[in-house]
Amino acid sequence: MICSKCGEASAHRSHRVGLKDRLVRIVQMIPYRCRKCGHRFYAYRAGETSSKLRTHEERKIMELRARLRWRRSKRELLAYGLGALILIAIVYVAIQQRVISE
Repeated sequence: MICSKCGEASAHRSHRVGLKDRLVRIVQMIPYRCRKCGHRFYAYRAGETSSKLRTHEERKIMELRARLRWRRSKRELLAYGLGALILIAIVYVAIQQRVISE
């Protein structure tokens, strides 16, 4: 993260402390602190891909993480869908056996 005061790429996420940080969280802002100058500032979560706030390498890493999350989400969705289909098939067979035996 690039510091908004000194312009160095040495800012990192800061811990949330106090009521102010909790309230700012509602509007999707995250606290950061610069390792060089110690300046503490907030940045919008949506601005994480901004060229003003992030270095090129950080943006590439974030894009890779987003792609990996999307792949995992697709796999989980497929697994849940198959599980639901298998459950429906089992329930269908159980109902059919009950109807036939009556």
